[in-house]
Order: sequence, then structure tokens, then C-alpha cells
Amino acid sequence: MIRLDSARSVILRLMVLAALVLLPPMAIIFAGALGDFQQGMEPELDRKAATIGRDLAGDIAHAATLGIPLDRLVGMDEFFAPVLESNPELRYLALTNADGRILFVAGVQATVLAPHYETADFEQAGQRKAIIDAYLDIAVPLEVKGERLGHVHVGMDGGYVPARLHEILIDVVTVLAVAMIIALEVLLYVVALNAAGPLKQISRTFEAARRGDFIRIPAPGARDEVGRFIRTANDAVCRVDELYRRLIAYAEEVKSAHFDKGVVERVAAIEDRIRYLFRFSESGSPEVVHHRRALDVRLPLFLFVLSEELSRSFMPLYGGTFSLPGVSPEMVAALPIAVFMAAIALASPFAGTLTERMGSRRVFLLGLMPAVLGYLLTGLAQAEAGLLVGRVATGIGYAIVTMACQSYVSKAAIGEQKAQGLGVYVGAVLTASVCGNAFGGILAEHAGYRAAFFASAVLAVAAGVLAARLVDPAETVKARREAGVGALFRLLRNWRFAVFVVFAAMPAKLALTGVVFFLAPLYLHQLGWEVADIARILLLYAGSVVLLSPAVARLADASGWRAGLVALGGLIGGGGLLLPLLGGGTAPVLLALLCLGVSHGLSASPQLALVSDLCWTEVQEIGRTGVLAQVRLLERVGSIAGPILAALLVPVTGYAGAIAALGAIAMAMAVVFAVAAVAYGTGPTIGSDAEVRP
Repeated sequence: MIRLDSARSVILRLMVLAALVLLPPMAIIFAGALGDFQQGMEPELDRKAATIGRDLAGDIAHAATLGIPLDRLVGMDEFFAPVLESNPELRYLALTNADGRILFVAGVQATVLAPHYETADFEQAGQRKAIIDAYLDIAVPLEVKGERLGHVHVGMDGGYVPARLHEILIDVVTVLAVAMIIALEVLLYVVALNAAGPLKQISRTFEAARRGDFIRIPAPGARDEVGRFIRTANDAVCRVDELYRRLIAYAEEVKSAHFDKGVVERVAAIEDRIRYLFRFSESGSPEVVHHRRALDVRLPLFLFVLSEELSRSFMPLYGGTFSLPGVSPEMVAALPIAVFMAAIALASPFAGTLTERMGSRRVFLLGLMPAVLGYLLTGLAQAEAGLLVGRVATGIGYAIVTMACQSYVSKAAIGEQKAQGLGVYVGAVLTASVCGNAFGGILAEHAGYRAAFFASAVLAVAAGVLAARLVDPAETVKARREAGVGALFRLLRNWRFAVFVVFAAMPAKLALTGVVFFLAPLYLHQLGWEVADIARILLLYAGSVVLLSPAVARLADASGWRAGLVALGGLIGGGGLLLPLLGGGTAPVLLALLCLGVSHGLSASPQLALVSDLCWTEVQEIGRTGVLAQVRLLERVGSIAGPILAALLVPVTGYAGAIAALGAIAMAMAVVFAVAAVAYGTGPTIGSDAEVRP
């Protein structure tokens, strides 16, 4: 027998089936493409090297026609240097005379090539190809008026093709993984929307009917098998409602028409008993309820956050391509991140108030307009000012959309396990972070930075299409008595909330934007890593958060140890960021990112749930959305400070020292929060130190 509460196992089986269906054909296609690429790449490189050799030989031959001997040429190093710099597959350029003696060489020591050239037969006509150690040597004849004066040698890296194939293979595997994650997100959404969600609703209806409650029935939804089943169940509830009303009508008729007082009293007693045991709607028929679930908004939120995360791994590198008079390069690279975070901070309270008044669906669509405009302006920017305007517009849109989604999830989680319900929001954001980092780095490396921003605009529009069609617009919107600055001061009077924000929420954002968003990409780029590689390295952070968050959310709900998990996460993250002090190189950065990911994996979901625990009274007065908006406003102070502080530290301490300095700040604040959290359970109420007013 299939149980209505077995949706999780059904989704898991469908995910495995999707993997089996999608991955093998995609792997076969990519394997064939790689084989074709390898067969075609080697001849193309040979032709390119020969073309470069002929161009160089032509220029040198022109000098020879002017009577300049080859061994008396001047400036050959400067002549060879730009060619080597603009062609990464080349390792050296050399000029030999007719006897094979090296006259000029750039890119490699002459002693490596001389033994081969001295024994090679240069009498044969035409160009020739040879293997010299780890190099492929293309020798192009240098002739003037039919006389061979020597050869121009173009040396290619013998491992260039295998290295490129290896990089392409990694990119292919990354794209496959991202495609699989996106497919699973879509599958989860479709199953939850069309199967698991409706079945859970009808299960609740049956449970209510078992208790005698026939007031509400779920909306039937789509016209598929599940929809037909729900309609049949609804018809049964409506039939019971009809029989009840006919019975009550008959009882009223008996009471009004029967002359025997005893019969009337017995009928009235039966009627009272029925009304006591069973509950029916007072509107005349069962009320159709459009149930709101946290998963309703997951896919639109996922796509929207994915649009922003595409540029996460290279934003400081892109910002560094611009300049501002009198401003250091590090600060120029930090400004796009800082103004983006500042725009989110300033727009979040407004977004929270707007969501309370207009509802999540309309606010989501409203926020897409500045977001899409911001992506287009960022991609088209020709100066730092245009880039900053684009990031401000994107930040405003991001604040509005994410606040609408957070409000939707927060309200849908009422009556459920709070941390797990809010974990839907965290899960969508973190999964999008994984996919965006991975795919955005590949896109930027192969198509350029600007193309990634145009792709972000397309993804944001797709999120809007899903939100317009699928997010439930039926919401109860209530005006709250406090908003804006008044709500902020009201919250800050709660000392538990103030400690949480200053010593837990702000340091987490400080480390996130200062290290993951700013310092890590720049430091790794300085160490020689390409954009796609940097994006994959940053997955250590996002991946560890994704893996930990669901389990931690369940642990937080089961144990109630939310403040403890937040404190533990802060200590682990701060300690991990101190690791670059132990030595330079990539390994300490990798460990620091991993520790920070574990830190935020432990604290992300418990933080959202902890807000409601600490501010129970304020939630009743300001509204859950208003409280969350103020939390976002305050924690963005850390988001803004992170890249700015890091940019100020880098010229003094270097990248490793700046990471460690931010880690020391995070560690110190985590210690303070851990000590203060011990006292959270004392006082009149966990909601507020003040008396709860009726």
C-alpha cells in the first residue's frame, strides 16, 4: 500500500531515475566531442605554429635583404616577447643559421635545444617537425632569393593538448554536475507541486474528517491523476456536508412542527450532539483552501539567486579591470561588492514593509525590474561609475525579491518545524550558490565576464515567469503598527537580539563577503589560478554549507540547541580563517574556505529560526517579515564592512594576513556570543526582557 506520507522516498527514487536517464547519454555525447576535439586540435596547432614561423621568417628575411647579417640583428628578444606572451601554447622561439647554430632564442635555455640542432639534418627542403624533450619543434626555413640562411623554430608545449583536454574534461564534469543539480531542483519542485504537496493536503483533509472536521477542502489543482483523486475526495466531503445540512434542516423542521415537547427535546439533544461531534463551514459549503507550502517558491528563488551567483567568483576580478583616480586597485575591486551589499541593506526594510502590504508574489515580480536592469548595466559598463550604478540596481532588486521569498517561506513554515521550513530558503540559496559558482566561472572563462551578466538577466526573467505562474498569490496581508526606524529601535532594546546581531550575524557576513567574495578570488588569481578553477575552489565553501544545512536544521528542531549551533559555527569559522598564517600557497586557503563553509552550515538555518525565538514579542507587534527585514539590514553592516576592511588590510598585511585578520575578528565575536548565549534562558521571557503586554 502506498502511504500518503511517503513522498520523500518517492522523490529520492525519481532523482535516482533522473540521474540514470540523464547522465549516460550526456557522458557519451561529451566523450565523443572530446575525441573529435583531440583529433582536430593537434593539426590546428601545427598549422598555427607554422603560420607564426612564416610570419617571423618573413620579417627577418626582409632585414636580411637590406644587408644585415643574421647574427648582427638587434632587439630579437623584444621581437619574440609579444609573440610568446599572446600565444600561451608556445614555449620558445629561436633563430638558427644554416648550420643549426643558435643565434637567438627566447623562452628556453639555448643548452636545451643546441644538442638537437647541432645533430639535426637541416638540408631537407620545407618545414620540419621534431620532438625535443617536452617540446614540439616546428622549423620553418628562412630563405632570401632562393638561398637558405637558416631556420625560425617555433616550440610548442608537448603537454599543451593533454592539459587542455584535462581542463575541458573538468569543465564538462562541472557542467554535468550543475545540469544534474538543476534537473533535481526542477524535479523536486514539480513533484512537490503536482504530487507530494497535493497528497499531503488531502491527507490532512482526511485526518481532519476523521476528527469530525469538514470545514475545509484543498484546491483540486491540475487536471491530472492527483487532481482527479483530490476532486473525488472533495466530492465525498461535500456530500457529507450536504447530508449534514439536510439532516439539520429536517431536525429544525421537526422541532418547529412537532407538537410533542419530549420529541422536540430529544431532537434538539441529537442536534446538539451532532454539532458537538462534527464541525462544518458556516458559509453553506466547505471552504476551498489554497494551501501555501515553503517549496512553492523554491524554484523561482533558486533561479533568481543563481542569476546573482554566476558572477560571484569573478566579481572582484571584473571590478579590478576598472580604475578610479586616487583609489587603490584593491579598493576599486571591493567597491562593487560593498555598494551591492549597501543597496541590499538600505532596501531590505522597505522590501519587508512592501511585502507585508502587497504580498510576496507581486513584490517578487516588482523586484525583478531593478535586478534585470542592474545586470544589463553591469554587463554594459565602460567605467567604474556605470558598474557601481548597475550593482546598486541589482542590490535593490535582490533585496526585494529575497525578502518576498523569505516572507513567503516564513509564513508557510508556521505550524511546521521552523528551522526545517526556513531551511527551504537556505537550501535554495546555497544550492544556487554551488551551481552559480561552478557554471559562472566556466562561462566567464570561455565567453567573458560581460556574457555572464547577460545570462544572469535571462535567468532572472525565467524566475519571474515561474513566480508569476506558480507562486500562490492568495495571502493575508496585515498592516503592522511599527516599521522602519521605530521597528529597529524596538528590536535593539531586546538585549538578546542585539547580542545575536552584533556578535553572530554581522561577523558571519563579514567573513563571507570579506573572504569568500573578495579576498579568496583575488588571492587565488595571484597564485596563478584561472577563473574557472577559482570558481571550483569556492565550491568548497558552498558545498560544505549545502551538505550540512539540512541535517543541522533537523538537529536544531529536535534539540532546540539553536544558539549553541550558531556559537559553535562562529568559533569554527574564525579559527579556520587563521590557517593562512601557517604558510602561503593554496592549501591554507582551501582549508580556510572549508572551515568557513562548515561554520555557516552549522549556523545558517538555526540563525533564521533563532530570530523568532529571541523576538517572540516583537514578531507579534512588528510582524515576522518586518523583524527579518531588520535582521537583514543589520547583518548587511558586516557585509559592507567585509570587502572594505579587507581592501584596507591587503596593502599592509597581504592577502593571507588580511584573511587571518578577519578570522581573528570573527573568532573574538564568536567567543562573546557563546558566553552571552548561556544567559539567553534567563529573565522574564525569551522574547523580551520587558513584560509582555496583553
